[in-house]
Amino acid sequence: MKIKILILLCVLFSTSSSFSQEVVIIKDSGFADMSIRIKESGFGNISVQFKDSGFGDFSVRVTNNELEADYIIKHSGFGDRSVRIKESGFGDIDILIKERGFADVTILTKERGEVDFLIYSKKERLSKSEIVAALINVIKKQAKYKD
Repeated sequence: MKIKILILLCVLFSTSSSFSQEVVIIKDSGFADMSIRIKESGFGNISVQFKDSGFGDFSVRVTNNELEADYIIKHSGFGDRSVRIKESGFGDIDILIKERGFADVTILTKERGEVDFLIYSKKERLSKSEIVAALINVIKKQAKYKD
């Protein structure tokens, strides 16, 4: 009997600890843990391309269920980290969003189905900049970018 309880506790603990959410606060101004400058032309530290079909390095979908999300985007309050999105000036990293051609990282966006990452926001539609801000650590890892 004690062994069954011990096994049950181990299974419950491993299940609950294997799922984690990250709350990302996106800022347009002020101080943040990281600032990213989004560019649509020129050069960037990492180039990113969004696709809605075919293959990508990883896939994302926006969900309306906060409990199932891997990343929760908020624009105020407290979170695990904060990211400031800039379109000019200097940032900690420059991200070039490309419409076509070769990119360091390709993100497949889906409306439904299985994906690598689920993102929750109270907004119905997220901008590409907001998705990049939420997934910046994943993007940097995929591109093998060193800070």
